[in-house]
Amino acid sequence: MPSPAKRAAGALALALWLGLVAGCSDDPGLALGEERIDPEEAALERAMTARILEIGQRHRAAGEAIPRFNQPKTVACARATFEVPPHTGELARGLFAEPGEYAALLRFANATRQDDREKDLRGLSVRLAGVEGAEGVDGTRGRQDFLFNSHPALFAGTPEDFHRFVSAVAGDRLWWYFLNPLAPQPKSLWIALRARSQPDSPLAIGYYSTTPYRYGDDETSAVKYAVRPCDGTGGAAANGDGADGDDPDYLRHAMAAQLAEGEACLTFMVQFQTDPDSMPIEDASVTWDEDASPFRPVARLTLPPQEIDDPDALARCESLVFNPWNTHPAHRPLGGINRMRRDIYQAAGELRTTHNATLSAPETP
Repeated sequence: MPSPAKRAAGALALALWLGLVAGCSDDPGLALGEERIDPEEAALERAMTARILEIGQRHRAAGEAIPRFNQPKTVACARATFEVPPHTGELARGLFAEPGEYAALLRFANATRQDDREKDLRGLSVRLAGVEGAEGVDGTRGRQDFLFNSHPALFAGTPEDFHRFVSAVAGDRLWWYFLNPLAPQPKSLWIALRARSQPDSPLAIGYYSTTPYRYGDDETSAVKYAVRPCDGTGGAAANGDGADGDDPDYLRHAMAAQLAEGEACLTFMVQFQTDPDSMPIEDASVTWDEDASPFRPVARLTLPPQEIDDPDALARCESLVFNPWNTHPAHRPLGGINRMRRDIYQAAGELRTTHNATLSAPETP
C-alpha cells in the first residue's frame, strides 16, 4: 500500500487535474446543450468516480478528515452582492434578463497546495441564492453555482485523457501521463506549468470558467464566464511579492487586510462563442480568442468590509458542495466532462461532508 505521503501526493495531483479538467469527446451526435451521456462516457464516469471515492475512503479508514478532491485549501470565504444591471439584446437572457440583486458566497481556493507561497492554480467558486428557476442537483431550488480557475485553458480536454490521468495518479505514476513515450503530452505539460501563479491577493487576478455554458433558451448560444477586478486588471498571475515572505497563508491575510479597509469589486463577464471551429465546445484545452470575441460585463460582485479569516467564515465554505449543475436551465453546462462532473462532484461531496460532519460532531455523553 502506498505511504501516506504518496497517497497525499496522489490526492493533490488529482486535485490539480480536477480543478482544471472540463472538456469532452467530439461526438457529432451531441447537440449544443444536450444533457445525454453516451454509454462510453458513462463507463468512464463510473470508473473515475470509483477512483476518486477510493482516495476519500482511504482517509476515512484512517480516521482522518476527507479533503476536497479539487481545490482543497480554502483561502477565504466571503459574502458578496451579485448585482445584475439592465441589459438589452443577446445579453438579456436567463439570470441576466432582468435587473436584480442576489446574495452570493465566494470561496477562494488553492488547487493543490496548502502553502500559499507555492506556485499553484487558484480557484473561485460562486454561489448565488434566490435565483428563480434555478435548481440544485439535490433538488434544492434557487441555487446557482459558478466555478472558475485562474487560467483560461485546461491541460486536457477529453474524458479519455481524464481517465488516463486518474489511472496514472492511482498507480503513483503521475509523470507517466505527461511523459509516456508512446503517448507524450507536451501541450498538456506546457499548459499545466503555465497555469500556476503566485498572485499578490485572490482579488488581484482574473478567473475563468474554462468550460462552456448555454446562455439563454437558444440552444445554439454558448459562452464562457470570467471574473475580473473591476478596475480592469487581473491577469493569470500577479507580482507575487507576498510569496517571498514566511507566511504560508499570505493570500488569506492579504485579502483580509483589503476587506478590513473597505469593499472590493469584481466584474462578472461572458464571452460568446462566435466560431465553433476556433472556439470549440468539446476541447477545453483551447482558449477562446478574446480579440475575436471579447468578454463583456453582465454583473458586478461587491464584497463589503468583513472578516474572512475567522474559523466560522472558513467553515461556512467547507460545508458546501459546489456543482456546475446547480443552475438555472438557461445556463446549463456544456461538454462531455461537464456531463460527467454532475455525478462525480455530487458523490465526492456527499462522502466528504457526511464523514467530516461525524468527525466534528460532539461526543454523546
